[in-house]
Parts: sequence; structure tokens; C-alpha cells
Amino acid sequence: MKRALAVLSLLPALTACEGWEDVNLDPYKPTVSFQDLDVNDVNWEGVDADFVFAVENPNPVSVELAHFDYGLAFEQVDWLSGDNPDGLVLAASGGSDLALPVAFQYSDLWEMVQAIRGKDDIDFGLSGSFGFDSPAGVITLPYDEAGDFPAPRKPDIQLNTLQLQSLSLSGAELELTLDVDNAHGSRLDFLGLDYDLALAGVDLGQGSVQSLGSVEGDSSKRLAIPLEISFQGAAGALYSAFQGEKLKVDLDATVDVDTPFGVLPLAFDESGQVELVK
Repeated sequence: MKRALAVLSLLPALTACEGWEDVNLDPYKPTVSFQDLDVNDVNWEGVDADFVFAVENPNPVSVELAHFDYGLAFEQVDWLSGDNPDGLVLAASGGSDLALPVAFQYSDLWEMVQAIRGKDDIDFGLSGSFGFDSPAGVITLPYDEAGDFPAPRKPDIQLNTLQLQSLSLSGAELELTLDVDNAHGSRLDFLGLDYDLALAGVDLGQGSVQSLGSVEGDSSKRLAIPLEISFQGAAGALYSAFQGEKLKVDLDATVDVDTPFGVLPLAFDESGQVELVK
């Protein structure tokens, strides 16, 4: 340790002396390596994550961060850049972590970067440099990293048809079918659907479905909500409505979607004239 301290303290003099330009000072320089992408929160709207670097100081004296600049790109499109000197001091003969926090809305990102269908992530590139104070001046260490960044995209859900399974004076059995498009590379499982439903302006109240079904990656599928309607009370007005060709459907629902990023709740509200298939 005394040798390292001596070399650091003599660096200004040594670098000024002729013949010392070939001295290998690398063992006394801090090193930087990209550690991890730490995702703190991810949902359909955006993400909150930290790019974490591991910084190692081999010297028996502390070293201060002079500067830290960065440029972040997604799918080779520049997204943000800056200089973030946060006063990090590296402990003597030890390591420290430095985290670059990133939080944004996907709607902003997709305006610049076209979402790639059939993938769960998008490519990121992160480059810049660290500058550390030393007796010889600022030591600059560049970095250039690449990897994958989570990119959830809301499945597209549209009303399709009402399938009339049976009809009697006391009630009806139907299936409300939904067209669901999954742009991810992985399968999405739709679990625990809760809904409020109105048909032809008649409020049928709330219902639930334990499992709506699954849609494989990069594909579309028709999923169905089974319905049992009693014609007691106001719902009796629906009997004549079922004699027509279309019905006004108002569906307000929430469903848990099992994704590569965990289970994400999804709310959707669909309304429109729907074909009645008998």
C-alpha cells in the first residue's frame, strides 16, 4: 500500500520527467464495469430503472468522481444525454456502485422509436465516460455498453360479436367475443377478468371470469366472455333486443395479464354496435 500511495503522490513529478512515459500506471487506475440494469418498476405506461456501474479503486486513498457523462439510445435512436456529477467518492481500496436513474413514458419513446413486433425488449446503447480526480489530474475512463430494455406494449382489445347460445322467456346464454392482438414475442395469459356490462342500454351489472385465455406471441386470437342473463326486472327489455341483428355493447373491464415482466393489471373500456350471431 505504501508503494501505491507513493506512486500516486509522485505522479505529477514522474509524468513531467523524461523517460517515465513508459511507466505502467494501469494498476493504480480505478476501473469501471457495467453491472446491471435494475428495473424498479414497469407497467404498460412506462418504466423506472437504474443503469448500475461497479467502480473499483485499487488505491489506499479515496478518489473523487470529477465527471460522469452519458448518452442513451434505443434501437440506435438517441434518446437522452447529460452530465451527472453526483459527488461520488470511491472508498480506499474498495468498490462502489454508481446508478444512473432513467424514468420515462413509453408513449414518448414510441414517437421516436418504432416498437418492434414480436420482441419483449428493445435494444439499448449506453456510452460515455467517467472522470476521476488524481494527483496526476483527471483520469478519464470511457465506457460503451449495450443490452436489452423491457418494453411492454398494451395488447389491443376490440369488441367482436355477441354469440347467442340459447334464448328463452326466462333468460339467455351468450358469449361476448373479443379480438385480442399480442405484439410481444412471448405469450400473454389473461387472468381474473372483472367487468361491468350494458347491452342495448340495459345495465347488467358486474361479473367476473377466472381465466379469459391466452394469446401466443406475435399473434391475434379471439377470446370469449361467457354471459348468463336473467330477464327479471329491467333486463326483460332485452328479450326483444335479441331478435335484432346488432346490439349496443358497453364493456368496462380490468384483467390481470401475465407477461414476461410479471403480472400487470390492464384496464380497458370498449363500446360499440356489435353483431348478434344466432
